[in-house]
Amino acid sequence: MNKSRFKPSTWITNSFTDKLISLAIKRKDIVLLDADLSDDANLKKFFKIFPKRSIQNGIAEQDMVSMAGGIALSRKLLPFVNSFASFLTARANEQIYNNATEKTRIIYICLYAGLFPAGAGKSHQSLRDISVLSAIPNMEIFHPSDYMQVQDVLDYCVYKSKKNCAIRLSIGPPPSNILDLKYNKFKIKKGNVVSNGSRVCLFTYGQTMLSEAIKLKKELIKTRINLKIINMPNINLFDFYWLKKNLINIKYIFYLEDHMTVGGMGDLLTSFLIKNNLLKNKKIFNLSLNTFPKCGTQEEVLKYHKLDFKSLNKRILSILK
Repeated sequence: MNKSRFKPSTWITNSFTDKLISLAIKRKDIVLLDADLSDDANLKKFFKIFPKRSIQNGIAEQDMVSMAGGIALSRKLLPFVNSFASFLTARANEQIYNNATEKTRIIYICLYAGLFPAGAGKSHQSLRDISVLSAIPNMEIFHPSDYMQVQDVLDYCVYKSKKNCAIRLSIGPPPSNILDLKYNKFKIKKGNVVSNGSRVCLFTYGQTMLSEAIKLKKELIKTRINLKIINMPNINLFDFYWLKKNLINIKYIFYLEDHMTVGGMGDLLTSFLIKNNLLKNKKIFNLSLNTFPKCGTQEEVLKYHKLDFKSLNKRILSILK
């Protein structure tokens, strides 16, 4: 067992907060607004170090996002807004959209993004946020898969992006098989070829689904299928030439998302591929969730929705027959 997964520094949320603090030391314009959920990302460390640049709004997402909009209008401050993704993107969607129309910059921390942890229930499982955020023209969406990638994403959002950013963050310890991957450095508009392969390619993102994809590859190898795995932290930003290069000789494209099939990265990428004539002689299948999520342990929920690597293996083999 990889013991490093138990180190707090390898958790995405802890790495995010540590990086945010280091950026705030250099950047005096960074301010943080929180909806009474600072514990879940250890953001109290930020509050303690920067009390005059921290605002606790309580459980009032719409008010918080409106306040961030007013702060951003100063053109002198860069507000970060934190809440669970399901609450932030649904309750305050109108305010997020209104802020975007002002052409200001706000960075939204979409905590607890995706299917897990699944114990808190459907209200907390954020599986629609990409669909509502991607409809906003000047919104860039990311879902880093590990503690190193999240820091690179944060650097990009603060120093390079000219738009609003939404960073989906997974909660909980990382699966041991995704730590310290050789080819997982963040590059804007590009994915990471975590494992090379031929004919069959799977796009995924986030720590849980990437972990299942890596285990899935080992299962498919037994039937002489060499799965190409691409981790795609850029949810709605794609590079034509990079995709063209990496989809040469690929006949089957699969998506495995931490989101509903409708309106997720798969839909966005498929639209891009069609628009740019990159789908010739290729077939696409989305293996992601298409119903209301179940609650329970990670193992139980993955198995129920046939998103665990053993079920995915059977589903892909049935398609490729």
